[in-house]
Amino acid sequence: MYRKRLNGYAAMGYKIKSDDVLDAPLDIIYDKDNFLPVFIRDCLAARQEIVLVSPFIRPRRTRLMLEHLDAVLRSAVPITVVTRPKEDFPDKDHLGMQKALDLLKEKGVHIRFRSRIHQKFAIIDQRIVWYGSINLLSYGSAEESMMRIERSNVAVELLKSIEIS
Repeated sequence: MYRKRLNGYAAMGYKIKSDDVLDAPLDIIYDKDNFLPVFIRDCLAARQEIVLVSPFIRPRRTRLMLEHLDAVLRSAVPITVVTRPKEDFPDKDHLGMQKALDLLKEKGVHIRFRSRIHQKFAIIDQRIVWYGSINLLSYGSAEESMMRIERSNVAVELLKSIEIS
């Protein structure tokens, strides 16, 4: 299925970026191994706001992302995380999730809960969209990808889809 999605994206004119990701042009598909430097660069350039939609959050990945976003947090650019409430998950996952939520709260990140969301994306300054299958606060070793698009109309639509504007 992953390969079929990549073929579909390629048919629309998107390419997978393998090397030199920091000099990447717009509208590129990244995988879990190469998206982070470009994503962080976009976040560090943010001037208005960053919205991260990650239905699943884990302490280790949340801590790592917060380390990367430390300069953004100090610059007073608001960051909002949209995730699922603990009640959407089995009891065994609640402790880890609470640890991740506590890390976010400590850093002043705004948290919003939406039950049953499964979308995974980030919106930077209501203009840059990162959209795909990578949970930004819990990704692991699965073959997943993210597409980077600079389109304010797409950003606005995605924000409306989760009732944030």
